[in-house]
Amino acid sequence: MDSLTLFKMGFLITISLLRLAVVIPLFQTARRNNLVNLYWLGAQFLALVIAVPFAAVGAWDNRWIFWTFISLSEIALLMFIHTTFRRGRSSAMPVLMTLAVIGLFGGAYGTITNNFELSAWMVYPNAIFAWGWHFGEASRSYRNIVKDSSTEDWVKSRYVLMIIYSTIDLSGATLGTILTTSIWVSDAASFLVVVINFVSVIFQILTWVMPERFRLWLNRNQQARTEERIHEQAMSILDILADAMIEGTETPKMLMMFALRKTIGQNIKSEDEKLVETQAVSMGYMEWLNLLRDPELYILVKNSGNTTDPRSALARAENALIRKQSLFTMRAK
Repeated sequence: MDSLTLFKMGFLITISLLRLAVVIPLFQTARRNNLVNLYWLGAQFLALVIAVPFAAVGAWDNRWIFWTFISLSEIALLMFIHTTFRRGRSSAMPVLMTLAVIGLFGGAYGTITNNFELSAWMVYPNAIFAWGWHFGEASRSYRNIVKDSSTEDWVKSRYVLMIIYSTIDLSGATLGTILTTSIWVSDAASFLVVVINFVSVIFQILTWVMPERFRLWLNRNQQARTEERIHEQAMSILDILADAMIEGTETPKMLMMFALRKTIGQNIKSEDEKLVETQAVSMGYMEWLNLLRDPELYILVKNSGNTTDPRSALARAENALIRKQSLFTMRAK
């Protein structure tokens, strides 16, 4: 056995061990949270753990095991994509699964007849289809959440990592198809496929067994953005309540804003504008409701102008607050 073959075998075994490190926590998470999609992802990794050491290199060359478990990994990958991104909706699943099953039996037939190229043509192109589908679905899902301020950064980053590793695996599957079907024969390119698989496994570990320190690093700017969003929502609530209070009257809006801020200040015993805003930001739904029922606010509204009926104004404000309860749900996230 030459040194290059020995090195490739060592690399392949290392990749399998890394995948095995992903399989165990995946199954644990799937069982703990009853996540069917993670069972399928774990099954895909496990099939590759079995298949990869038996790739066509060295003394461990066993094409029957290799092609069978490569096909099973493709089937499991299709199930993962479907249950993750398209569950309960129409998808390309029936067509791609049919091709994968045909590939499974076609690969077995090629092995029986000792036709390696037939096995390659029956099995490897399905990996291109599967990874291409994964890339498309991950990209679509990322576009749907990228501008959603309530979605944490680490969740968005997980989709980015999916896009990265599916792109890597798509290129690896394409190159693997070209090599195994003898369209192009190159030892250097064959080794490149092994390296591509290694890099992909690293990204998959970061995606699905995300270390806590890595997750916190991805989320490093989340707190500042969350605080900014909550501040904007608090100011929005003040604006909504003031609008409701002056509805149908000639009372200037600034008087209602003053009354609301003044009452908050009285409750915290401070007239400092920054402290008043800080208190407004920290207030939950019931605290805003209690503010609208505060006798001090009633007096301030009553004294704001002859055209304002304080009871009606505060009732309109309460109704407006009820309609905007979703703002507080978003803040809780």
